[in-house]
Amino acid sequence: TQAQALGASTAFTATQVRELQKEFAKLGFDPSQIENMTEATLNLAAAAGSELAEAASLAGATINAFGLNSQDAAHVTDVMALSFSKSALDMEKFSETMKNAAPIARATGVSLEVATAAAGKLADANISGSKAGTDLKIIFSELVKDGKPFAESLNDIAAQMNAAGSKAEKLAIAEGLVGDRAKGALLILADQKDELGLLAGELGNADGAAQAMADTML
Repeated sequence: TQAQALGASTAFTATQVRELQKEFAKLGFDPSQIENMTEATLNLAAAAGSELAEAASLAGATINAFGLNSQDAAHVTDVMALSFSKSALDMEKFSETMKNAAPIARATGVSLEVATAAAGKLADANISGSKAGTDLKIIFSELVKDGKPFAESLNDIAAQMNAAGSKAEKLAIAEGLVGDRAKGALLILADQKDELGLLAGELGNADGAAQAMADTML
């Protein structure tokens, strides 16, 4: 019934909506959850110019990875859509990054908005996909060891960097904290900590973004 209604009122056909709903079912969502998620995911697909099945798979996987529920679907798709317009992220980069980063973000208390903002800042610096995901996984898991929230740890690290006497000293600090592989990403995030915080705040207030972008695109 919902597929028929949305097929009549959106740019997508009922058959396309049904295929999207089937993707959610394959991810383990029940009919009521699928009804909660379908319209928001249509907006994401329209905003990002992606296939419905791709949008459904990514939205569903993100909800599962961050331990959210189907009622959060609209906010999740709004965060994703806005991040695509505010950074160099796109569907593919977001997907590949979150495969590695999302489980550790959830385990260490890093929110979807902060993790997405961090991924966006790395993408802006040409670190994206699985490389960004692996770097963020390392950074989130290492910085939580001091018992502070991620943003607070990043502020402390930025202060250390600013007090460093040379670029070599900054590199040594970063390598000592997260190892050789992720030190470049940590340097970028520390340097961009204020912009990262602003972007995370915008993503936290992203509600309605996917609908507005979809309306414009369509």
